[in-house]
Amino acid sequence: MTVLILLAVTAAIGVTLVVAGFAPTRPRLADVLRETPRGADFVMMQADRLKLVAKPADLALVGRSRESFVAQRVGFLLGGALWIPALTTVLALIGAAPPIVLTGAASVGCALVGWQLPIMLLKSKVKHARTTFTGALAAYCRLVALGRLGDRGPVEALRYPATLGDGWAFRRIKLAIDEAVLRGRMPWAGFVELAEETGVRELKDIGHIIASAGQDGASIVDTLRAKAAALDEKQLADRKTGASVRSDRMDMPVALLGLAFIVFLAFPGLYLMLHN
Repeated sequence: MTVLILLAVTAAIGVTLVVAGFAPTRPRLADVLRETPRGADFVMMQADRLKLVAKPADLALVGRSRESFVAQRVGFLLGGALWIPALTTVLALIGAAPPIVLTGAASVGCALVGWQLPIMLLKSKVKHARTTFTGALAAYCRLVALGRLGDRGPVEALRYPATLGDGWAFRRIKLAIDEAVLRGRMPWAGFVELAEETGVRELKDIGHIIASAGQDGASIVDTLRAKAAALDEKQLADRKTGASVRSDRMDMPVALLGLAFIVFLAFPGLYLMLHN
């Protein structure tokens, strides 16, 4: 009983210290002048060395920081390890505590699940974000092509459609264009930088297409429309693949359900036959 209480208190202190370490604070002037790394920076260096952080492109695509992701993994780990001892403590108060070995094994298992859960959630979000971004890029290519047909210049045809969409993908495109302009570069350079940041290769292709129009005045309307059609085909193929995978996953549950139904129907006859 005392050991479980001490374990719960220690885990709670650990969670508090981890959250405090990642909480933003005002840096001291002496630390800034000396370029002394903060405690959180040291933790992130160790996390990178141990490969605890996900791919930067995946985090950038969903708008997550490295610090928040590591903090989430550590928090889920401690939470998974903590709630079993806490439940055991509650059961001990009513005299129904399980064996300490079972409690320890369950705590370790829940901790491992909590440690891997943020990675699984991130992969699901990244997959959904890439699908959404692909659809937004197809629509954006068509809007840029319409702008070029309306005699808009390459720069204006690139910037104006980014202001029409309300989704997060259009906002990311607009932000990339604005940042490139503020740095004194051509707007399509922002596509290349955004592609390297998020890992969406199609952005780099669109940037090169529009750059060709800005440099030598090439007609890019047909190229942009073809790119939009290719993005739609890719998205449709991904949806078909996902539907096929989900259908395959349903084979085993359906088979088990059918087997259980057969056993349910045959059980009365078998029971009577064995007892007679």
